[in-house]
Amino acid sequence: MGTLMLKCTILITGFLMSAPAYATDAWVARHNLAPGDIVHSDDVEVRSLPQMMPDALPVTRDLVGPELKRRVYNGHPVGAHDVGTPTTVKVNTPVEVRWEAGGLSLVMRGNALEAGSVGDQIRVLNPTTSRTIRGTILEDGSVEIRSEP
Repeated sequence: MGTLMLKCTILITGFLMSAPAYATDAWVARHNLAPGDIVHSDDVEVRSLPQMMPDALPVTRDLVGPELKRRVYNGHPVGAHDVGTPTTVKVNTPVEVRWEAGGLSLVMRGNALEAGSVGDQIRVLNPTTSRTIRGTILEDGSVEIRSEP
């Protein structure tokens, strides 16, 4: 029975020590922001929040440049889950697909089946064969297929 009480104490202590940090000064939307918008300096401002919000982005994080992934209403704090890296490839858009191995290279057109940012892996449809391939999005918006050695 003494062992059980010791385990409970450890769990409670561990819980208290790992409590999330809350923001008091945070980024707040100056007007309604829609998904897909890129955050500019005139879109947000710093405000002290009347209550602690666990997801609100602290002012120590620069908020200019990310893309909104969810709608944020005027006067509401911008949360960590509301923003992300800008989308480079959108769903159902044509993309250039590149494959290189040794001295051989292949370039073709495909249709993106998923949206993604630079470095993300997405599925692409080869319209000629109707097969799905997987590749990594490059900075220029093309998709690179890597072959196994």
